Amino acid sequence: MRERIEKFREEHAGDPIGDVANRVLFEDDNVGISEMTPAPGEHSNLHHHDHDYYRVIMSGDLVAGVPPKSSGVDPFVGRIPAAGSTVGVPKGGTEWALNVGAKTDHEFPIELKKT
Repeated sequence: MRERIEKFREEHAGDPIGDVANRVLFEDDNVGISEMTPAPGEHSNLHHHDHDYYRVIMSGDLVAGVPPKSSGVDPFVGRIPAAGSTVGVPKGGTEWALNVGAKTDHEFPIELKKT
């Protein structure tokens, strides 16, 4: 797994910062609600979390958080919580979300713009 993630980091080293999710469902000055659906082997854009947010989980099994090599932060692999779970994520991170599991990672990231 480590080799796969390191290869991914090298192949995507020049990626620009983009959106965390596949599509924006709603956004105003207070909140941003998006939908994210990377299938096995797919990944999000490289993205930075400017605000705290919550992830509302619909499905998935394993995801890798892959920060750029230049960040000095190590990648990690995490088990996606059961459908219906909500996970809080603090602001500050920059990474790709790489689906390293066997199921589609379907979730709704909710960005809290005013905290």
